[in-house]
Amino acid sequence: MNRKTVLMLAYAEYYDDARIKGYVDILLEKGISVDVICLEDKYSKEILSHKENLDIYFVQKKYQGKSRILYFLNYSLFIFKATALVTFKFFQRHYCVVHVNNQPDILVFCAIVPKIFGAKIILDMHDIMIAGLSAKFNLNSNSLLYKITKMQTLISVKVSNFLFCSDHSQKEFLESNGIKHNQFYVFLNLPDKNKFHERISYPSNSHIRFVYHGTASYRLGLDLAIAAVERASKKMSVSFTIIGAIGEQKNELVEICKKRGIFNNLIIFKDPIPVEKLQDEIEKYDAGLISNRRSILSEYCMLPVKLLEYTAIGLPSIVPKLKSIQRYFDEDMALYFNPDDVEDLSNAIIKMGNKELREQIVTNSKRFLQKYIWDDQANSYLQTIRLN
Repeated sequence: MNRKTVLMLAYAEYYDDARIKGYVDILLEKGISVDVICLEDKYSKEILSHKENLDIYFVQKKYQGKSRILYFLNYSLFIFKATALVTFKFFQRHYCVVHVNNQPDILVFCAIVPKIFGAKIILDMHDIMIAGLSAKFNLNSNSLLYKITKMQTLISVKVSNFLFCSDHSQKEFLESNGIKHNQFYVFLNLPDKNKFHERISYPSNSHIRFVYHGTASYRLGLDLAIAAVERASKKMSVSFTIIGAIGEQKNELVEICKKRGIFNNLIIFKDPIPVEKLQDEIEKYDAGLISNRRSILSEYCMLPVKLLEYTAIGLPSIVPKLKSIQRYFDEDMALYFNPDDVEDLSNAIIKMGNKELREQIVTNSKRFLQKYIWDDQANSYLQTIRLN
């Protein structure tokens, strides 16, 4: 019986989830076998051809719409299928740890049979559901959906052996809302050193190219970024490339760009790229552009993963002035703008055209990487769950 097999469970698409892949690679490097149960996508199957001791099981596709009912039903169907699959695979693989990546938090109950037989359960809350749903559906703490969401979080935490989150602001937010655990740890979304590293050369053209990769949703403010770039283009040579942009707002953004006549010239859309190939693409650009709207989620619970990846590669970033970011990045480590303010964002874009400023931001932002080190966190993860 193999007691060194870990199950990674997530309602997520594996190919572009850097956090989950980071954990998996840490485990594989230590000779620990890993099973992944996740959402179906068209990219992850190629990963299986060159990863030993890794098995990926695809359950279903992700719902990307705005309907609360379909949102709930899609989660429910995944939980039902995942529970059956986890139980079946456990009696074959005898998992010693089940690492559950929310959301939803109640995914931990998919692993109830492994827990009964002695497996440890990690609840990794890198998405804070009460904050996320508040931002997505404009809920307040008195709404029924908010109360139900918080209750399922509290119950899920009690079932878990370990509670993780992805930054210190998240931990403080959760604890201020009565969500605590005696084994509560922060593991930042640090870029995997095997996938992200400082680029060798830097672009030197007068045309400044900004980049964003990830989800397209209202809370992430890509419509604001597009409007700001269009405004800045009247004063500088600039373009903005959006990589991936899966999400409920993508079609709307494409239509906006087509109507304005800026589609695939000023604003360029590219297909999603697996995490392993992001370095080769992103290092071609001059700067990252992050335009999250202000919300309870972005203010207290969301240190952007892409900001950390741009920092590792050596791209300076424009970011909104939000507490979750300011906690880690000083004023000279990124170029800040006032959230939701297109004019201020446009001015920041124009300012980032200065090559000396870009170089200074890159130099200053290295302080983050000097303080938070991938290898240290990898070792801490293994020690925490007693697999080192």
